[in-house]
Amino acid sequence: MQTNNSAFLNFTKLKRLVSIASVLENKGLLSQFRKQGDQLFGPCPVHRGDNPNAFVVSLSKNLYHCFTGCNGGGDVIDLVQRLDGKSFHQTAIYLASLSSCTKIPVCFSPKKKFVKFTKRLPLDHTVKFLQLKKILPATARKFEAGAYSGQGFPADSIGVRLHDLCGNPIGYAARHLNNTIIQRYGKWKFPPCLPKNEILYNYHRLRQSKQNALVVVEDAWSVMRLAQLNIPTVALLGIHLADTQKKLLTGKDKIVLMLDGDHAGKKAAGNLLAILEPFTQVHQISLPSGLDPDDLSDTELIAVVSPFFS
Repeated sequence: MQTNNSAFLNFTKLKRLVSIASVLENKGLLSQFRKQGDQLFGPCPVHRGDNPNAFVVSLSKNLYHCFTGCNGGGDVIDLVQRLDGKSFHQTAIYLASLSSCTKIPVCFSPKKKFVKFTKRLPLDHTVKFLQLKKILPATARKFEAGAYSGQGFPADSIGVRLHDLCGNPIGYAARHLNNTIIQRYGKWKFPPCLPKNEILYNYHRLRQSKQNALVVVEDAWSVMRLAQLNIPTVALLGIHLADTQKKLLTGKDKIVLMLDGDHAGKKAAGNLLAILEPFTQVHQISLPSGLDPDDLSDTELIAVVSPFFS
């Protein structure tokens, strides 16, 4: 969140001031962990597992990784957002409260502008990653998703074409495949300064649809899987709802929320339900703990979604 045209939340400073251990202690979770050398071991507080070795914290790097249900990790900012479903600004306020800062630290730099990338990249639509997601090559080709082996962004990743609300191509998102990169930076990387708050993934394909109901998910894979079943779906590309996205969704007669089955997804679904319910008919599908929509079989997806489209 910007405080003015050139002031930005200084997350670099917050990450330096607040440790993951401090967050765990503040939330009353540190007693569940044991220290071994430079690392903390304990059950995952994100998906609330009970494996005492699942969640590992590097104290020197101030990074965490869950090796079971979440199969991912990140820094202290990622952890707070996953635990609490907080926005970046709310996360900054919380982390500042755990530090010696009396104010949210900001840094000043010239305001950067998002640069669109309209060139089409050569992608492998048959890559194993997409096969495991049960995404057909024809679907991957339609959505311009696949492995990119060229130079630069999104090299050595699965690229996914992004569009604005009118259907104009604006760039690619990259889903990392390297576990070391995932542990350090998370699964996804988006173009610098991408106006993600103004994007509703796949909305442009459904603008002219006579179907006045939508399924809302977190990521592109779930959109593609449900598209294969002719179920109209859009993705937030995260768990937060921006004003532009809210206006688009409240223009529909019916919204079906099907966010991921982890703790952050369930909490975010509850928040979205409260935001949208005064404006439109909203239903929530709660997935089993640790499962995403694309983890379900076609039969299971149809079983949980089709009742809302009958």
